[in-house]
Amino acid sequence: MAVLVGFASVGIPSIFADEVVLVPATTVKQAIGGKVRGQIVSESSEEVVVQLGGTTVRVPIDQIASVKYDGQPASIQLAEIRESAGQYTEAVELLRKAAVDAANKPLIVQAVLFREAEVLAELALIEPQRLDEATDKLRKFLTTYPTSRHAGPARSMLARIYVQKGDYASAGREITELGKLPGAAEGAAVLKATLLSKQGKYEEAIAELDRLIAKFPKNSADQRSAQLAKAQSLAGLKRFDQAEAIVRELIQANAAENAAVQAPAYNTLGDCMREANRPKDALIAYLHTDLLYSKNKEEHPRALYQISQLFRKLKQDSRADEVMQRLKQDYPRSPWLNEISKP
Repeated sequence: MAVLVGFASVGIPSIFADEVVLVPATTVKQAIGGKVRGQIVSESSEEVVVQLGGTTVRVPIDQIASVKYDGQPASIQLAEIRESAGQYTEAVELLRKAAVDAANKPLIVQAVLFREAEVLAELALIEPQRLDEATDKLRKFLTTYPTSRHAGPARSMLARIYVQKGDYASAGREITELGKLPGAAEGAAVLKATLLSKQGKYEEAIAELDRLIAKFPKNSADQRSAQLAKAQSLAGLKRFDQAEAIVRELIQANAAENAAVQAPAYNTLGDCMREANRPKDALIAYLHTDLLYSKNKEEHPRALYQISQLFRKLKQDSRADEVMQRLKQDYPRSPWLNEISKP
């Protein structure tokens, strides 16, 4: 989740300002064109306070899509370019440079340190040997900035890392703490339901997810996450037709070029069909991720692994070997490579 984008505006002095970009259908009355521009005077886990001349605007955290700071270093945008290209190590180095360059601007430093930790966490999800490093960075950030506006995303990412480690107790604790933050209760509930599903508690997960899906705005990021989690739980109960229907509806409701939505959706569709013993249909679903959404570095190796296994099942060993070689070459430290030796 990017929180720093773009260079500071250039031009006459009056246009220099911090910029808080708001979510669609915002309730912040002082917004112009979906943004509040002025001087950010404080941030917390509850709100960002912006000074507009003689007016003070308090923007709730759950109304914020992103923040741009006046005078933020150019290395921030370069880091985002590297991250979007899957060059996470280079992105981390650029963010560390940005923290030095912005040393006299504490809000920018805080945001950059969070992004560094978050990018490391994204890297750790595809390179498990970085999990401890990412965990330490996120924990250090939360200790240093316990009331930061980034506290919610930091705890959410920590929960995901603990799930990756199989440490469900720690994941549960982070989700509980996340739920205490302003505006974070619903996101925490989705994570809790996902954790229940991982533990095989599918009925409990579905009951909670149904409540959330009905409550969330239609086709919002939260609703999409809940729908995918429900599909996975339904597949766990072998209710494959229902799971497939949910995922196909989600795929149809979103732009084809939206890799952040489509890649996990097609992979989840592939999982459902694979579990339903429909290998050819599952293969087609995973191939969508491989051919169209390979920039999604968390979902792409997952798809490659499953494609190789399905080609093997379909007695196409040469193609299975080819795809497995791509997985080894492009993602040499992927946790999916560990699946090869499992029975």
